[in-house]
Amino acid sequence: MTYAHPAPPEEVAVMGAPEPVPATAQPTVPVPRPGDDDPPDGRSLGARLRRQQADEAARDVPRQREPAPVPVDVGAAIESLGDENPAAAQLLCLCAVLHEAPVPVDVFTRSLRRLPRPLGGVAPMQFNGLVAALIEPGLARRGPDGLLIPDSVRTAVCDDLGRAATEVCRAYAGELVAAAVPDDVEASATWSRWAALAPHLIASDAAHSTDEALRTAACRLVESLLHRGKARPARTIAAELHKGWRDVLGSDHPDTLRCAHELSRALIAAGALLPARKLLDDTVDRLVGALGASHPRTRAAAETRRGVLIRMGGMPRPDGPRGKAAHRRRKQS
Repeated sequence: MTYAHPAPPEEVAVMGAPEPVPATAQPTVPVPRPGDDDPPDGRSLGARLRRQQADEAARDVPRQREPAPVPVDVGAAIESLGDENPAAAQLLCLCAVLHEAPVPVDVFTRSLRRLPRPLGGVAPMQFNGLVAALIEPGLARRGPDGLLIPDSVRTAVCDDLGRAATEVCRAYAGELVAAAVPDDVEASATWSRWAALAPHLIASDAAHSTDEALRTAACRLVESLLHRGKARPARTIAAELHKGWRDVLGSDHPDTLRCAHELSRALIAAGALLPARKLLDDTVDRLVGALGASHPRTRAAAETRRGVLIRMGGMPRPDGPRGKAAHRRRKQS
């Protein structure tokens, strides 16, 4: 059997020397240059498509209605609301005793069961109806961050409630706010939540509250501010809380002593080392008497005091009454 061999390449004589030349040459592919396919207006096709989709999406968004104006006779509007929708009127009272900043809606929806009826019997799915009952007559507005109550409405509600009923509403509002605070004070993801609830914690009169949960939430607010590096507001809030709890609970109450420790930390962060040391000396001695020298809070406060003494160039003295007596004996001798 014979096989056919491929024909040898053709030879072309150039300057008398034969050179092999392929029978078929490979075609060259042109390389596109940047901008050859761009439209004449300078934008790429993808950019034009994205712009068109954005324009279509903007046309599909419904326009938000303008908020209803505050009624001329606010008192009559509040009275009518109480007759027609008592649950909405109760919600308005709770919002009115809080801070003028927006109140996040979930402060109410997550803890409706904590409230007395009729608002306490409303299902979370029905809450938007109550909000609409406040917005339509102009008694409230709903923004991206929560419910807003106009100042004139807030004043009229508090005047209509009276002092005793206002304090009752404030106690319920404080319970709701305390239940809505984050569990973490260090994670940066929770700082915006703390910032949104901070004014309402203060407006709930945590400095004079008998609610342990509200006091704990207020003290953790100070811790959150310190983690965020905001020493000045932390110092202001902690000083107010410490003064109020010292008057209401006493200087040796665990919550008062915990707040004293946080106040000392705020003073340290602000650079006031001498006032912080004086406060820590008193706080550690009281913690030893109230909770014991081995309690975690006592040890934490003692460690904070030790750090202050080191920064001030001094030597930490032993903790506890025995250590204090030994220190005095060495000084006298």
